[in-house]
Amino acid sequence: MNNELSMLEAINTWGDYKAKVREFDAVLEHGKATSAALAGFTSPSVQARCGGLIYVKLVSHCVALRSLAAQSGERTVKDLLDMPSMSALARCAVEAHDAFEYIAGHDVTDSERGFRIQLWELHDATRRLKMFGDMGAVDPRVDAIRADLARRQAALEAHAFFASLHADLQAALRQRMAKGDSPAFHLGQRQRCALSGVNADWHNAVTLQLSQQVHTLPSSVQLPLDVQPGTTEALRLMALPLLFTLPFLARATLSTAHLIPERAPEPPSRTARTMAWWRALAEQGTQSRE
Repeated sequence: MNNELSMLEAINTWGDYKAKVREFDAVLEHGKATSAALAGFTSPSVQARCGGLIYVKLVSHCVALRSLAAQSGERTVKDLLDMPSMSALARCAVEAHDAFEYIAGHDVTDSERGFRIQLWELHDATRRLKMFGDMGAVDPRVDAIRADLARRQAALEAHAFFASLHADLQAALRQRMAKGDSPAFHLGQRQRCALSGVNADWHNAVTLQLSQQVHTLPSSVQLPLDVQPGTTEALRLMALPLLFTLPFLARATLSTAHLIPERAPEPPSRTARTMAWWRALAEQGTQSRE
């Protein structure tokens, strides 16, 4: 049975929905405490610095997501109208998790981590330059960004880890950089999921379902008319963005704690068990909750 189905099958009543929201709240509160522990944090480790910045962004997405979740048992269409926005925030949280894993989560050599961070920064510079170009803007920052991009690209191509890559991958990266389309990652999604210990098929299913609600498509705009507020189907749809986000929030929170072991707060025992279950769900792809 698919994870997404087994998660939602447990929700049949308003009480079931609220129980799942309480799980999200417990993990989010611990996530906020972990985020607060990063305030004023300085570390010689670029892994910890970059990972902390990405994690704070992920938690912010989750806070905004929770603010849109239904608060009362009143059966209104508004909760379904909020679902696309909730799905957009959940999709952002997944993206932040994936960036966190690539930059700070994966167990790689210092050389590879340095290469990854440089590639990530080059991708950012490429996008900023394209943004100004597409706008047709005359801005003094353009020349500075172009110079920064050229410097970063040269440094990346001279990096020792770049030289260790397979020739085909080197050629593909050079080709994309020459086109002004430097990627954020040198690995595909399935490769990154394997390194993260996340089931790639499950990850794909989650992102596809969230994106289906985010995009302005017939099925998403028709949803509030097709689903009766207060029904089991409505409750499950309202919970879906929260439940899809939980495994990623739990995973990133645990990984961040490993980056700051002396500062990270300990979760309450029940919250720790909840986080462990949601983490396992992402790893295994299929599971029935006991």
